[in-house]
Amino acid sequence: MHTLYRIAKRLIAIVFLAMGLNLAGPVAAAYAETDLHLIYLPHRLTETSNKQYDRLLDEIFAGTELNVAREASPMKRALTLFLSDSDSCLFPISVKALHAVAEPDAIVSSELIDIVSLRLYTPTGDTEKAFTSVDDFDPRRVGYIAGSGTVQGLGPKHKLFVPIPSEEQLIRMLELGRIDAFLGHHPDTALALEDLNRPGLLRVSPITVSNVRFPISFVCHDTAGGRQFIEEMNARIRQLHQDGEIRRVLGPHANLPTDAEDAIGAQVSQ
Repeated sequence: MHTLYRIAKRLIAIVFLAMGLNLAGPVAAAYAETDLHLIYLPHRLTETSNKQYDRLLDEIFAGTELNVAREASPMKRALTLFLSDSDSCLFPISVKALHAVAEPDAIVSSELIDIVSLRLYTPTGDTEKAFTSVDDFDPRRVGYIAGSGTVQGLGPKHKLFVPIPSEEQLIRMLELGRIDAFLGHHPDTALALEDLNRPGLLRVSPITVSNVRFPISFVCHDTAGGRQFIEEMNARIRQLHQDGEIRRVLGPHANLPTDAEDAIGAQVSQ
């Protein structure tokens, strides 16, 4: 009798152990480590700057149980790392821009964080060079960030624009009169002006150049892990937008999705 009792106890223990393993399996898988490749932005995201996107990432992940390995690198490298690793995700990126190098059906994207736009900058107070469009300038006197694909949609004259490595150099060249205007990304240029302690130095076009706007989100490969990550991000993004935390963290220069609808008069979508 005692032998049968011991056998029965062992069988019950084995059954409960198996049930526990079955229950624990999906949970452990749900929180497997995700490699999040980050695009280095000197005035917004460096992993050490404690600015804009750096702080926002901390806010987002503080509200989840996700296990995320974050690494910031220049855009081309971050993109290469993401495309070569089907278990990874990428931020900040516009899914529209990513479609140029990845199949749309192979990636999933989160709800929008904010919108990056293309603006035209000229010296403040230079009334003789008032502008209505980039065509008001000699294209050989118009600068832009080297490597930016945004200018390619501005017609054949874009080949004459002057590529410059950074916002700081664009600002200084304009201040020194070496160029008459430059195309810059907003809010990156506004943040660069603040970092240089020259917030009122330049005049900026009130609306985007040729309606070039990039809605920013998280992007993952369309896998079970990628979809799980995006679901978690969506919940946090909605909450932080609703609570006003994204506005607080990103600051007054940020264009949020509702801001863009109000200012530009057209719905921003991916």
